[in-house]
Amino acid sequence: MSVLRDTGCNVPSTIVRNFYPFYNPQNVEGMIIGNDLDSLLSASFLKTKFGWDIVGVYDYETLSFSSTVENFHNKLLEGKYIAVDLDIYHPCIFSIGHHIIGSSCQDCLEGHSSSLNPNLLRGIHLQSYRRKYPLSTIHFLLWLFESEAGLGIKTRSLVWLADSSYVNGQRHRFRSNVHEWVMNFFSSPAFLDSFELIDTYKFEYLLSDWLFPLLKETGLNISRGQVRSYHLGLSGYQCQWTSTEKERACILAMLELIEHITGWHAPTFPRKFIEIKGVRRSIVLSDIFKDSTNLDSFLLKNNVFSFVFPTSKSINYTTGIKL
Repeated sequence: MSVLRDTGCNVPSTIVRNFYPFYNPQNVEGMIIGNDLDSLLSASFLKTKFGWDIVGVYDYETLSFSSTVENFHNKLLEGKYIAVDLDIYHPCIFSIGHHIIGSSCQDCLEGHSSSLNPNLLRGIHLQSYRRKYPLSTIHFLLWLFESEAGLGIKTRSLVWLADSSYVNGQRHRFRSNVHEWVMNFFSSPAFLDSFELIDTYKFEYLLSDWLFPLLKETGLNISRGQVRSYHLGLSGYQCQWTSTEKERACILAMLELIEHITGWHAPTFPRKFIEIKGVRRSIVLSDIFKDSTNLDSFLLKNNVFSFVFPTSKSINYTTGIKL
């Protein structure tokens, strides 16, 4: 069972106390991160908090790790690394992410026994897909360590850009869900203040006139999204990359920009990588049960390393990552 699963716990200190990497940070030797803005923000925050550096990147298809790290596979399985902004399905790998990763409360999800995920905390599965966590990993981290209060508007603009969280929180169909999470789960005046700020022309103008030009200069992909903002029709800028080694200079530029804006320390980023390539597939949910009795048996049978439900009727999953 994952960390405090289905308990509804929203006491940051209790959650931190029950997640081994946060309660024993001295035993963690590095981070494996995702490949976008949210991942870099989260890594920078954790570098500042615990001194952790980046040892690898996982883009839900390829696991890339530093060529200078010895015994990477053993250390990963010994819990020496934490996967940040990722939902890894392996009982020995600590991960913190925010996707929907359960089809129902009946799922055992043995591979997520070391996972910290806000949806699992609140018992939110596919049946309640509209209630899924609508923000980013960096929001979750700021709340866990009670660090949202006092952030300047420029830092908040960067934080709320992650995973297009500000668009989710505007007067579109997702605003009520964002409000529910901010009010009933985070219960944070600082987050509520930011929630009111993001649905203003002033906030969007700050993004358009100041932040977006800076992000563009890093050279990372702007990754335009499907949903646009209410006031200026803005979208994208998730700064996702596809080749960790080839785009290293752009990633470093983004880490430097994050440090300049937030004051959070830039983690060390590897120079050369070794890759473990997997295979990512997408299928409709009904196909899971053609040859499997439930989600757990499907995951076990296919040796799934990670999976997410991008919609309420489909699943993306990765196999072939051999450790």
